[in-house]
Formats: sequence, structure tokens, C-alpha cells
Amino acid sequence: MVCYKAYQYDDMLKQGYVIMSASPSPHNSHNQYSSGPIIGVMLVHGLNGGRSDMQELGDLFLSHGMVTENILLPGHGSQVRDMLPIGWPEWSQAVRDELRALKQRCDVVFLIGHSLGGALCLHTAAHEKVAGVITLCAPIHMRPWMMPAIRLAKRFTPLLPTLREDVRDPVARRRYTRDVYRWTPMAPVESMLQYLPRLRAELPQIKAPALIITAVHDHVVPARDGREIYRLIGSEEKHLVTLRRSYHVVMKDHDREEVFAKAMAFVQRHASGAKLHRTNHNDQTA
Repeated sequence: MVCYKAYQYDDMLKQGYVIMSASPSPHNSHNQYSSGPIIGVMLVHGLNGGRSDMQELGDLFLSHGMVTENILLPGHGSQVRDMLPIGWPEWSQAVRDELRALKQRCDVVFLIGHSLGGALCLHTAAHEKVAGVITLCAPIHMRPWMMPAIRLAKRFTPLLPTLREDVRDPVARRRYTRDVYRWTPMAPVESMLQYLPRLRAELPQIKAPALIITAVHDHVVPARDGREIYRLIGSEEKHLVTLRRSYHVVMKDHDREEVFAKAMAFVQRHASGAKLHRTNHNDQTA
């Protein structure tokens, strides 16, 4: 066993506790020596993103014996024009389908999403039973000028250039540049923005524990969106973490170690007390 320092944050971990690590498994599966529930973690990247955005976070949970599913949203992973006919309906259905599949393999499942992925996780948690939800810079309003600007741009071009990934750490920005889309499709952005008012109305339906992470210097999603999610979400146990050294892509930026530690502490804290999604895993053959 390897012991990691317990991170105490705000009103959640005042008593402190140790994160215990199982030996890394070569497979995406539960550690065979664990007597606890099989914990599943589903990771959802943002618009114009990909699996590589969430890979380090997924590897962390995998190294602790958890089952991880780092999904690729429809329209992503190929040419940016493949995303043009895709929007919220296709993304939300994909997340729900992947969640239901993961529940067949796990006793409890947590959702973790960045940006658009965080919004999709919130939407899913409003309609499906999950053990907890973690959002990283998820939108709920965005900026008031965005919808008019997107609709105006669509009249002239389906794509706009992507300037750079919103990462403050210059070393990290150079490291991750090769995975960044060079263009941003207007129609999918519009689809996301159109759904946000409905998402705000869904937030009180969420009852699972929630960890909301936002960044003061985020140039994409205002930090006030995270505060609004925290205010509206119906979870009895909810926690708001505000980062002050990172931009939008917090899991790659200066605060990434803090993001990883708090996400792990949240999952481990709530996994033991979560109601199992299934109860017959001991009857399954290896």
C-alpha cells in the first residue's frame, strides 16, 4: 500500500484522512484483493477535446483499482467537420448509454466532466442514479454575448479558428498543443448554448453528492457559472472549489495536482457509503 497525504478542503475534509492506493492493475478492472464495492469512474471531455484531456485523471483512478471509462463524444476524434451535424442530443445520449454500460460492470459509478463534459454529467445525474458527480469548469450561462456572436458567425462560416488552448502553464500548453483542434465548429457550440437554460432547470433534480470546481481566471467559462451550479444543484452534500492559478483546462494547468487530489478524495469518501447500483457481482465468474 502507498499512502498519500490527505488534502483537506473547505467544509469537506476537516478531519483529514489517508488515500490508500492498491497496486496498479494492468487491466481496466477492480483489484481482485479488494473487499469493497467495484467503483466505476466515467470521464467526459469538453467540446473540441478528446480522451487525452482526461487521460491523466483516468490513470489516477485506474491505479487505485477503479474501473475507468474515458469516453469519446460523438463527432470528436476525427476531422472537425465531422462535428458540424452533432449537438447536445447526440452527446447526452452517448453519455447515458456509456453510463448504463458501466453500471453493468460496477457497483457504484461516478461522473467526472470538463466544460461541456461537465454540463453533460450534470444533465445525466439529473436523470440517472450515480454515486457522485464532479464538474471541472462546467458552463451554465456562459457569457451573454456568445449566442448572438455564434449565430452571426454562422451566417458567414461554419468554423472559426481556435486561437490556443486555455492553459496558463506555458510548459503544459506546449505539451498539449498537438491535440488541440485548429478550428471550432459554430453549430455544436450553438447547440450547447441552447440547452443551458434547460440544464439550469434540471439542477435541483440532482441529489447525488457533487464537487464543483471552477477557476477564477477561466477565459472560456466564467467562474460565476460554477457558483451558480453550486447554488442551484439539489445535492445535500455539495462542495465548491475555486482555483486561482489556472485557466479553463484545469486538469492540465498549474492546479492539476490539486484537482486530482480532491477528485480522488471525493470519490473515495463517497464510494463506501453509496447505494450500490447492482448487488450480484460476487456471483459473476472471472
